[in-house]
Amino acid sequence: MTNHQPGPLTKKLSVLFAAGTFVCFFLHWVNWGSVAVSAKDMATGNFYSLTETNFGLASPFPEMDFANALFWLIPVLSIFSIALVLLKNKYAALCGAMAGALVLGLAVLYAIFTNELDVFDSSIVLPGALLPAFYGAVIAAIGLILCSWQRKILWKLFFIIAPVAVSYLAFNQVKKSQLTEKVEATQTLKTAYSVNALQLIHEFTSADSTSNAKYREKIIEVTGTISELNAKDSTATLSMADSTGSYVIFDFEKEQVAKVKAFKAGDQVVVKALCSGSIFSDIMGTQTISFKHAILNK
Repeated sequence: MTNHQPGPLTKKLSVLFAAGTFVCFFLHWVNWGSVAVSAKDMATGNFYSLTETNFGLASPFPEMDFANALFWLIPVLSIFSIALVLLKNKYAALCGAMAGALVLGLAVLYAIFTNELDVFDSSIVLPGALLPAFYGAVIAAIGLILCSWQRKILWKLFFIIAPVAVSYLAFNQVKKSQLTEKVEATQTLKTAYSVNALQLIHEFTSADSTSNAKYREKIIEVTGTISELNAKDSTATLSMADSTGSYVIFDFEKEQVAKVKAFKAGDQVVVKALCSGSIFSDIMGTQTISFKHAILNK
């Protein structure tokens, strides 16, 4: 392919947009209530630590979490792009386009994931939850791709559309697989432990490692008072908290959503579910104990 070198203005814009993708990568993109999340959090693996700690949503494929390090290519490719533009290297265009594509793909994931969180916190809504750095990153990414080649419109469209489509389809496929996950009905499984919610929280806060070894991947029947309940469409969660802010959170099977909606904060309930383990938040100083495939026993 014949390389068409960009003009002086395009080169300056390329450097500017590449610098923008680099800087925005380290800034906060979204705000989940009191939790601000940067693009860097996905690359470091902190993204799913935050979702599990605050919403009881663990990584759907924890064995693949190492792949998130791929997003470190955003700042790396941004710097290389600047250097190659200044050196008038023919690979500057491809390097910049790849950095822009990764930013757009990650931005789509952040936006649609954030949109799903209103079931946990009604204050988390788009576009309000998206911070200025999110928009700055998207603008810089598109600008970087558009400046990558002097012509080659189809290549530019490919690098803009492909990551958006891939991220959207991948997210929906993961969501579908999570909703249709085939597990033995919780109702038919034998209960390993029956505990009071406050007792369970105390056990985890007192000895986190021991409690995780005891309860993780076990069917537990938990009795307690609802501190918070969120139900929408085919998803529902409820929490039971102690006076310190530590809590247990239950993610219900879709068949249980109608039953969950009949309750409210302050009601006493018995929940049977599979324990996913706990996460301690250094920032909040609280313990979150997560459960999945929950059903209401009473």
